[in-house]
Amino acid sequence: MIDNTSNRIEQQQTANRREIRRRYAFHRMLKATDRVLGRLEEMNRDGVKTVPKPVRAEIRGVVEAMPSRVREPLRDSVAVQDMLDSLFEIQERLFRWRYPDWHDFDPDEERLDFVAS
Repeated sequence: MIDNTSNRIEQQQTANRREIRRRYAFHRMLKATDRVLGRLEEMNRDGVKTVPKPVRAEIRGVVEAMPSRVREPLRDSVAVQDMLDSLFEIQERLFRWRYPDWHDFDPDEERLDFVAS
């Protein structure tokens, strides 16, 4: 009986560690995409049209650490707007990877009267 209890405790601890690693992986990836999105948004705001090579390399490095189905939309483009669009899509996939039931909505199509004012 003690062996069985010890095995169940070990199984639960393993499952907990796996969930914690997954949760923190999501937050690390989200923070990394936010950081590069911020840089691209600043470039866009300042009228920069092309992404410098070092920034493109940094973006590739950030995205390569993600699951393959999340990183698929990356367009390794020199255009700031193309990179922004692909990173926003990656971030959306990242949310769906972490929260499978997560759904984005279009405020023009949805009623927002359920939101507290």
